[in-house]
Amino acid sequence: MKNQWDAVKGIVENKGYRKDIFLSLIEEDGTILYANAFMVQTLELSNPQIIKSNFFDLVNPCDLDRLKNLIQFSRDGANPYSIEIFLKNGSQHFVKMNVQRLQDSLSKKNIFLCEALQLLDADRMQKFMDLRDLDCASFFSGLDQGILIIGKEGELLFANQRTAEIFGITLEVLYHVKNISKLWNAKWRMANEKGQSVSYDQTVFCKSLINGLKDNENFYAKSVQGKEKFLTISTRVLKKSDGVESLATLCTLTEEDVHEALPYWSNYMHIFAENFITQTPDLLWLVDQDGQLLFSNEAFNKYFGLSVKEQNKKIHELLPTSIADALYGNNLKVLETGLPLKAERVVRFADGREYNFQIFIFSAGEQNNKKILAGRAVRIAEKYAVEKQLREANDQLLLLSKAASNAIWEWDIRKDQIFRNETLHDMIGYHIGETSGLEWWIQRIHEDDRNRVSEKVKVAIAEKQVSWEESYRFLCKDGSYKHIFDRGYIMYDEGNPVKMIGSLQDMTTLKDLENCLTEERMRRQKEISETVIQVQERERNRIGHELHDNVNQILTTVMLFVNMLNPEKESEKQLKSKIHEYVCLSIEEIRKLSRELVEPKMKEAGLIESIRLLIEDIHISNALRIYFSFDSEAELTTNAKKVTLFRIVQEQLKNILKHSKASETRIGLHKENGELHLSIVDNGVGFDTNQTYRGIGLSNIHERTRFYNGKVEIQSQAGQGCKLFVSIPS
Repeated sequence: MKNQWDAVKGIVENKGYRKDIFLSLIEEDGTILYANAFMVQTLELSNPQIIKSNFFDLVNPCDLDRLKNLIQFSRDGANPYSIEIFLKNGSQHFVKMNVQRLQDSLSKKNIFLCEALQLLDADRMQKFMDLRDLDCASFFSGLDQGILIIGKEGELLFANQRTAEIFGITLEVLYHVKNISKLWNAKWRMANEKGQSVSYDQTVFCKSLINGLKDNENFYAKSVQGKEKFLTISTRVLKKSDGVESLATLCTLTEEDVHEALPYWSNYMHIFAENFITQTPDLLWLVDQDGQLLFSNEAFNKYFGLSVKEQNKKIHELLPTSIADALYGNNLKVLETGLPLKAERVVRFADGREYNFQIFIFSAGEQNNKKILAGRAVRIAEKYAVEKQLREANDQLLLLSKAASNAIWEWDIRKDQIFRNETLHDMIGYHIGETSGLEWWIQRIHEDDRNRVSEKVKVAIAEKQVSWEESYRFLCKDGSYKHIFDRGYIMYDEGNPVKMIGSLQDMTTLKDLENCLTEERMRRQKEISETVIQVQERERNRIGHELHDNVNQILTTVMLFVNMLNPEKESEKQLKSKIHEYVCLSIEEIRKLSRELVEPKMKEAGLIESIRLLIEDIHISNALRIYFSFDSEAELTTNAKKVTLFRIVQEQLKNILKHSKASETRIGLHKENGELHLSIVDNGVGFDTNQTYRGIGLSNIHERTRFYNGKVEIQSQAGQGCKLFVSIPS
């Protein structure tokens, strides 16, 4: 994707630092691959690299086809052009959109660089959105003309591309002039039909604001390029409770065709109106201030079972009472306020049927000194039913979340909004309003668990799994961590994840109990190990003393009796000598065995000296050379740990003498970082640690080390000797 990032960087550098530009890279199907920080923050998007979003979901449905055409033109290499569209994600943003085709050098996919410049600031955008809901019919007369919407202070709220063309400037430059009066007085030379210069405060805009009436006026204009043209400007006032705004339509006409164009335009509007009235499925009608039905279209008559002959009667005579009352009440509101009315109504018939309508009623002038009202009703049954079901579902979810004892959360993936119930907030110690979105939650997961949980959710979405579950530690408001068991269920719409609903369980108490049980189990195991070792030592001492005090005494007595024999024959003398030799050997072996079994006097001789004596005994009777290096600080430990280390040395040297065929062994005893480290390395035949059975000797080494929470490591291979490393806390 390097080419795409370079392209983005180039655009940014060429444009300079602009806070009001949305930059994004998208695929042809609208999938967002990259969005700059301003776009992510303003449109409240999730990180595209974590959660995929679609650019088309942000576009007003009315503008979507135009945007797709622009992308297609860019893909086919046509000359670039720009369009004005509305982006939405909670709030509307009116932007000028440019699209440039790029190509991924690796995948050969078409990638499109989208540059969207905000044309209206937030304040003017809000004012324009307020106007859009007033009276859509006000725009019909200017569909092919330039359109301006100007606020009561002269601020430019809306302008279409045709307006920019009329005045010979770009739409972007036009929108950067926030107040239309500055452009009017400084850039445009405007004169009336008499050739007199016209300032902004003398225009029909200002006049309409003062008198509240429709108006139009012809102007002789010269653009900034010096091009001369005639303009006819018509205005209509839109009134709101918080002020008055002026809507102006501009059209470019030469002096010769001003009078010729109007009849054709009038005829076009007549054809359009006639076809719209007869073919629209919407209900259209005209009534006077007394409630008399003056006109109704075919859809209206068919819906209520009326004929054209029944017009010019009171609506209460023609329509069901409930409908006539509602319609009459709405008419009175429009007559009293003079403002258009937009409402949604549920219409009930006598047979129990119910229909949902969106109703528009507005003033249509006067006739025979009576005010005329026009109305339009659009049936919205399906839309209303879906919205009603959605509201009821949300209400039920809210009610259930309050009643449930479990902590419940809901994540709207498209909007990246998360709901958490009160129980969940109580669990983590935060008040409602203090928590935020998904990223806020993930950052409070323990760092050792965070990546695991994020990956679990990503995999579940990527593989379209129905649910996922995970345990982790969460940082609460008081700074403590709670053990959480989280389970989420994923909802899909046409294969795309749209919502995730889940629940949390506080497992802290259970985890604490498990830890206590583990500690208790370890303590019991330690007690058992300690008892086993103590019994072993006592039995060793007993046997050692028994051999030394009893068996050796018997053998010594045997030696005395043998010495008392005076054989005369040579053969008898040789026999006495052999007996004497073997008895002495037995006494010596029993003495060494006794010394090996009896616990050494660590308090007197110490660990280092005891190991030295053990090595000397081996040197007397074996060819094995043993080298011993040590730190004197190794003596700074408990007597029990000294005995453990001595027994490990004793056990391993016995294994070396019996199995290794080694000629050299090195023993190291050192103290470092609060731990005693013992190493015993020989150059014997070695063995395969994965296949060799752990005998009593090695088992004793592991058991004694584990008793002090130490570690044992054995490294050996056939023909490469053996290395034993033991470490225990000092």
